[in-house]
Amino acid sequence: MQFFVIGDEDTVIGFRFAGIAGKVVADRQEAVAALDASVRRSDTVVIVPEAVAELIRGEIDGVRFGETLPLIVEVPGPEGPRAETPSLFRLIREAVGIKLES
Repeated sequence: MQFFVIGDEDTVIGFRFAGIAGKVVADRQEAVAALDASVRRSDTVVIVPEAVAELIRGEIDGVRFGETLPLIVEVPGPEGPRAETPSLFRLIREAVGIKLES
């Protein structure tokens, strides 16, 4: 399983301590390029902080709903979790069209 992180410097350095390679991005253009490179490399899991994910929401959704891999996992950034982050139930409902009861 190949992991890769795309995010701010603190997040990338933190995951690097765990042995996970990554790319520090400062803007939308860099984030899109890093995601495209990760898909081309056939990374299995791409970890993206929520703030960066919001910059490239369309591209992430395109990968999530159009590709088998990579699995994109959004994590809270150094500032903590965002209140408007969609729940796992919502993501499943959007992807599959099935409403789950919690």
